[in-house]
Formats: sequence, C-alpha cells, structure tokens
Amino acid sequence: MGPMCVDCPVLKGVLFRGLSEEQITRLSCVFRPTRYRRSQILFFEGGTCQHVFALHSGLVKIVKSLENGKDRITRVLFPGELFGLEALTEKNYPLTAITLRDCEICAASRDEFMDFLHANPDIALGMVRFLVSEVTRVRTQVTDMSFKDARMKVATLLLSLVTSETETLPRTYSFQLPFSRQEISEILELSPETVSRTLSSMRREQVLDARGRRLTIQDTDRLRVAAQR
Repeated sequence: MGPMCVDCPVLKGVLFRGLSEEQITRLSCVFRPTRYRRSQILFFEGGTCQHVFALHSGLVKIVKSLENGKDRITRVLFPGELFGLEALTEKNYPLTAITLRDCEICAASRDEFMDFLHANPDIALGMVRFLVSEVTRVRTQVTDMSFKDARMKVATLLLSLVTSETETLPRTYSFQLPFSRQEISEILELSPETVSRTLSSMRREQVLDARGRRLTIQDTDRLRVAAQR
C-alpha cells in the first residue's frame, strides 16, 4: 500500500469503503499515483479511452467543446471522486478533463481495472450501485439547481470549494478561487454580470470579501444560509 492510500478520500467513499487490506493492496497495484500541475490535460474530448482516474487531492474541471469553438465547464471534481469512467464502456472520451490546481491523481488502465472488477465481483456489484447513484446525484443536482436563484447557486458553489479544502469550517476562511467570473457563470449557467452582482452584494453584506481571485469567507454560517432554498 502506497503512502497516498493511508488517508485516501477515494478509499473512504461508498464504493471502496469496505475493502480488506488485501483488496486495497491489489487496488493500489492497479491505480498508480501521479502528481499533476495546474492546467494539465488528463484526457481530451474524442481521445481514446485508456484510463480510469481517482482524484486524491486538488480540483479538476470537466469541459465540453461547443459548436462555436468555445468550451463549457460541465462539472467540477473534488477529492474522493472517480472520473473517466466512460473508459469502461466507450471507445472515446466524450469530454475533456483539466486540472484546476496542483493535483495528486491515481490512474488505472481500463484493462487492469476491468480485470480487478472481474476478480472482485462484490466490488463490481458495488460499481453498478455507484454508477446508479451517480445518475441519481446528477438528476438531483440538475433539479435542485433549477429551483435556486443566483444567490443560492453562487453560495452553493463557494461552499463546495471551501469544504473540498477543509473538513471543519472555521467562521472565516480564505482561499484562492480557481475560477474566473466567466467560468463561474458557465458552471452555474448565469451571466457573468449576474455573478459579479451577486458577489458584490455578498461583499456589501460582509458575507465575503473578494480581491481578484483571493476570496475570504467572512461568515461561513451566513454563507450556508444563503445556499439554502
């Protein structure tokens, strides 16, 4: 078992939580750790599916190319998440994955991961349940966000970024925002002007303070309230 496995958020997830030490050792032989710098492409849209990835630390954005030549962020991945699962059933990746911060990521070749699932049918069944839960999560997220106004959406995104960095939230917390206003608008399906107005309103209310991409949450409790419908 490698040093990254000890406190790995992926192993603490629903899919791998019940693994024995022997199974973890076998899994760690399948998933090989690599450190990536910010803005590195992990796989690209249309590229041949070769690996399944597990995010140990950092942030990754999933991007879709549009017909007008621009890119659209469709999802942000946090530590503990598996991605590139299209490699299990598809020949080509339908989206592009790019690191937003320096990351520690484990990658497993499709063939090795499939062999691992064949050798561990209980985990294979867990994978089926996991994929079903992912579909449910996406459906719930889409429904939930469709009923949230701009303030709720921005607050929800900021909370998810903060909780990805620390398990216990202090009253105030400062961090580097990994997105531009334009990227936030793409993720939340809002106009950049709406995002700027929402952040300015929260700044006036002293919920947060933003200087460039340096963001300080001045009251995490009030931010939680703002995120609720």
